[in-house]
Amino acid sequence: MLSASRLALAAVIAGLMITVFCGCNGDEDNTEPAVEVADSPVQQSAAVPERFRVNITPAAEAYEIPRDLGTVRNLDYYADLTERQKRQLASVGFVVAPDEAEQMFMLYEDYAETDDAANFITVDSLLQAWHVFFDFSLRTLEADQLAPLALQMTQALLQDAAAQVEQAPEGALRDAATRDLAYLAIAQQLLDPAATAPDAVTEVVGEEIALIGAHAGRAQSPLLGTTIHYSQFNPRGHYTRSEELGRYFRAMMWYGLVGLNLESGTPEIDRAQTLQALLLTKLLAEDEAARSSWERLARPIDFFVGGADDLGFEQYLPVAREVFGEALPLEQLADGAKLDEFLARAREELPAPQIAPFFHEADAAGNLVGKPKLQGRQFRLLGQRFIPDSWVMQQLVSPLVGEPGPTTARDVPMGLDVMAALGSERAREILTKRYDQDRFINYDSQLGAVTAQMDQTGEDTWRSNMYWGWLYSLRPLLEVPGVGYPTFMQNTEWLDKELNTSLGSWAELRHDTVLYAKQSGAEMGAGPMGAPKGYVEPYPEVFARLAWLAWHSREMLSAQALLPARLDEPYRKLEETLLFLKGIAEKELTGMPRTAEEYDRIQYFGGELERLTLSVVEGGEGAGNWFSIQNETDRNMAAIADVHSFFDQVLEVGVGPAYRIYVVVPHPDGGLQIARGGCFSYWEFAWPASDRLTDEKWQAILRSGDAPPRPDWTESFIIPGGETHQP
Repeated sequence: MLSASRLALAAVIAGLMITVFCGCNGDEDNTEPAVEVADSPVQQSAAVPERFRVNITPAAEAYEIPRDLGTVRNLDYYADLTERQKRQLASVGFVVAPDEAEQMFMLYEDYAETDDAANFITVDSLLQAWHVFFDFSLRTLEADQLAPLALQMTQALLQDAAAQVEQAPEGALRDAATRDLAYLAIAQQLLDPAATAPDAVTEVVGEEIALIGAHAGRAQSPLLGTTIHYSQFNPRGHYTRSEELGRYFRAMMWYGLVGLNLESGTPEIDRAQTLQALLLTKLLAEDEAARSSWERLARPIDFFVGGADDLGFEQYLPVAREVFGEALPLEQLADGAKLDEFLARAREELPAPQIAPFFHEADAAGNLVGKPKLQGRQFRLLGQRFIPDSWVMQQLVSPLVGEPGPTTARDVPMGLDVMAALGSERAREILTKRYDQDRFINYDSQLGAVTAQMDQTGEDTWRSNMYWGWLYSLRPLLEVPGVGYPTFMQNTEWLDKELNTSLGSWAELRHDTVLYAKQSGAEMGAGPMGAPKGYVEPYPEVFARLAWLAWHSREMLSAQALLPARLDEPYRKLEETLLFLKGIAEKELTGMPRTAEEYDRIQYFGGELERLTLSVVEGGEGAGNWFSIQNETDRNMAAIADVHSFFDQVLEVGVGPAYRIYVVVPHPDGGLQIARGGCFSYWEFAWPASDRLTDEKWQAILRSGDAPPRPDWTESFIIPGGETHQP
């Protein structure tokens, strides 16, 4: 039986089901895809406390910005603004300037003691803080609990597998048991380099370990005979911060990436690898300690990222018991007729993966062979997780979009695809008007279908885990601000800025979950009266959703004893800070006055933001300052992740240093003022798969000045020039 949590996760994924019919057998027949969208009405979650709801009608007064900015109170303070930047301020009410600040809070620190400047508290700065909370919570959990559990489970299963080899009858079943022994021995060596493989499998384990260590690209697996993209085993994200995390990354990538085929299209492979999967299922069913470790390893990942996209132990076990008997006796598993029955039933009854890329097979030398194949159903011991953004990108590339050919196949998605599917009309406009993406056959219809599915997804699904909740927090940024929002938000340039914010935060989300998220793929101070007063970017719904996410994460992780004691208070403080900003944003949108104490807190926000992030990174406010952090990479917010694989390249998305944003906002005593804050810089580019970028390499590229250009559509609001914060 499936556990209640797994049934709930299965329901979440089922609610997102889109069935795509296409010519996916590798032939030239390229049937036009049709999309069937499941009914998933929007629902309000009764579990969300009222303090995390927004119930206001925006009614901020419009204002006119003078063309020469002459009556703006504190214009003289910003003497470094270029004439072009001033024209942008006068025209649309804001401008973003490149900077070199290594952290967002650094752009707020020098404002605390001046009467001439006002802070503009951006959504970006709090999304960056949330990334720090998420990333350090996950890596702490991995180092303290998940890595030891992975080793415990592997050692227990390896001991069981050795006994199973001895007990299995000669022939196909013993061969499968021996391959499982090697499969587990590989994971053990990845977790513990001092471990030695059983004599019977030493050679093949050594060959696999060598390929994993080289992480060069596609190659035929010596153990399985099928293709593995070994470049995926290059630790990246936060897994470069220690040897222990790097070992955990490789082992969990082995368990999550390497699949045992149920429907590869080659009967011999399917039969041999399904026997392996059945024997692993039997091991977990019989060994309570190993199964407990598996459960305690899988459930936190479910909460952080989501349910596995591929089949596993829990899906195979009930079908296997019906076919082979409750105890899965070895003599029954060796019965060829019963194996055929299981194959037929599993293909009919068990769900296909939602994210199913097309891929090329490789020969022993790593050369591509044959035509692209669709990944079918597979068993994975701890499969990578279903994430909606990868699903969106998979639906918008070949062969579902475009047709075969070097210029007619859409093999590379764009981050804008994800934002368009999440509801951004501006992203869709840029995709079609600027980048002509609708030239690809079926692009419009597929984008319309995935956007409709996102719109129909209920609130309970958006709040089902931390990954979905993070994406849910971005959605208000993608809406067009209507009447009642400030003047600086009433233009296309502002929509572009919020796309940049959303993409920057999404890049950090993908960075933090690079191990577990399944990739898509395609192979085709208070001053005197009148002094400037700070302003909060008026998105109360974003702050509300992030505050709920902080509260819910702390509650759920604490209930499962997964939250380190030192992180309890920081999560509480983050929730309180976000609710404070939600309240200020609501007051700004409804014309309610702010108190002197509230303005003071905004003016000194840089210190609060630094203490908040330090409390997570270093374990408390007394740990020193940002520059006392031992790991140099962690002191720099620049981060990167590969999100999509195509041929021998990947799509990289990342953030760089914090940029400055200047905004013309109302002063509470009348007139206008300029407020300044920090925002994301965002990059997106193709890169060789054999060199999937780490944060360290990316930061070095940025320092060298050789970074690829930013997306050209960001030129509508990013204008170089002026002061620069020196790191």
